[in-house]
This record gives sequence, structure tokens and C-alpha cells, in this order.
Amino acid sequence: MEHTKLETRDAAIVEEMWRSVVPGARISRAEAIQPALNWQAVSDTGFAFCDYTIGSTMLVESDPLDQIVVGRIAGSRVAGTYRRERIDTAVPFMVVDRPLEVAFTGRIAGTAVAFSRTDFDDAARRLSGDEGLRVRATGHAPVSEQRMRYWTRTWEYARDVLLRSSERTPLIQHQARTLMLEASLLSFPTTFTDALAAGRPARPLPAPVRRAKAYIEAHAAESVVLADIAQAARLSPRGLQYAFRASTGRTPMQYLRRVRLDAARADLRSADPSVDTVAAIAARWGFSNLGRFAAMYRGEFGETPSTTLRS
Repeated sequence: MEHTKLETRDAAIVEEMWRSVVPGARISRAEAIQPALNWQAVSDTGFAFCDYTIGSTMLVESDPLDQIVVGRIAGSRVAGTYRRERIDTAVPFMVVDRPLEVAFTGRIAGTAVAFSRTDFDDAARRLSGDEGLRVRATGHAPVSEQRMRYWTRTWEYARDVLLRSSERTPLIQHQARTLMLEASLLSFPTTFTDALAAGRPARPLPAPVRRAKAYIEAHAAESVVLADIAQAARLSPRGLQYAFRASTGRTPMQYLRRVRLDAARADLRSADPSVDTVAAIAARWGFSNLGRFAAMYRGEFGETPSTTLRS
């Protein structure tokens, strides 16, 4: 893991530090920084953890992009806006898909921990035993006071191990990272915590369904029909339809559509709006009807494709 510790009053360096944890972070407005940013952080592939204090009058937008970000910001004059709602930033919160906007005046103390979506999904599947589970946020605040305390205790342990300990070994650092990931997964409302609350039995996906999913994900950019997927799964098309729906709650072609929508969203987020168009990106992922694509996209992500492209 890479460790960083610094103190600065340079707004450009402040923004650079925040981007090292949340690549989509951007300072929109900043006045004199006093006291200076006091920053400690650790990062690794798919993971970042930081703890900081700073004083200023500042407006910051943090877009999680393809990450899951959990944070907390305490101060006497802090205003946080997420999904068009004011949130209490002094309470741990989770940011997914859409930017968090924070305006503050005076001194604040903050922390943030970021995970890749892949790691979040992998942990949810490992903990639940459901290989078809995809983690989607259903809220931003902890699911209960008890879970909030659990997350806070885990964060304190991870902070001590990752940022304060003079004896950092790779094994202990990895354990702290894993505990922080699992605490975040268990403490905030998602499809994973919904499944736990509903008491749904964990069940591994059957091998044919796993083969079908792997084929879909590998060939999503190509022309794919049900017969192709069935052949890869080693089932008849009818047998695959039944097995896939029974295991995942959707048909293979519905899953293909979802994979393509996710890929289109990733392309829209990384595209240059002065060069790329929604129509071109939609066509790249097999959506020839732009109106239908926009309707499906908004239904899945809560915003239009053009909004994503411009953000």
C-alpha cells in the first residue's frame, strides 16, 4: 500500500489529494486555506482511505464514478447535498453513482474510504453465497444506530492500523482493508442488506447459469442471440431461460441488456461531450432506438444519458 502524509495551503494540492481517493472530486470555489490541510492517506488498487482536517470557505463536488465511497465530515458550518437532498455529513454516509456536493466555512475534520464496485460485489457474493448478487444502493445513511457504531469502531481500528501504526505489515493492512469493506457493506442500505433483512436463502448459481453470465459479459459488445448463450451454457434455449430466471430473477436477454446499459453508462461517464454523442455510445452497445435507450437508462440510473455525458 502507498502511504501519504502532508500539510498544505495550496488549493490545487488539496484537490489533488481528494482526487487520489475520489477521482471525480473537484473544488468549485475556495478562499484562503487556514488552517492548512493536514492529510494522511493510504491507497492500493481498488481501495483508498484518508483522514484529514482543513479550514476554508469552500465548495467541493465529489463524484464517485465507478467507486463506492463512505465518508464523514464534521464541522460547525457544513452543508452536504446528495441526490438533491440535504444530508447530515457528521453521520457516516455512502455515496454511489451521483456526486456529493459539500459547502463549508471554517474548520472541518473528515474521512473517506473508497472501494471499487467489483470488490464490493465480490464481497457481497462471498458473504451471502449468492453468486448472482449485484450490490445497488437503496439509501445513504447507516441502516441502524447499531450498525453505525459497528462501522465507526471498524473505521477507528482501520485508521490506527493503516495511518498511525509504526508496524505496518502487508497481512495486517490487508485484514484492515477487508474489515473496512465488510463493515461498509453491512452498515449501509443496499440490495445486499435488503436480502439479509428479508432472510433470503443464499444459493450459488448453477454452473450453466455461471457459464451463460460469463459469455454475456465477454460478448456484450457483439451481436448476441439466445441460441449463442444457450450453446455456451450447454443447455437448450428453453432450459437456459428457465434456469436463468429461476436463479437470477431475469431472463438471459434481460441480463444482457443490463450489462450493456452498465457499459454504456461507463462510456458516457468517461466520454468527451464535445466529441462523443449519446447516440453513438448507445449504438456501440446495441441500442439502435435512442428513445427506448433513454427510457431504459433513466429507469435504471435515475437520470438521462445526456445528463451523464455532461457530468
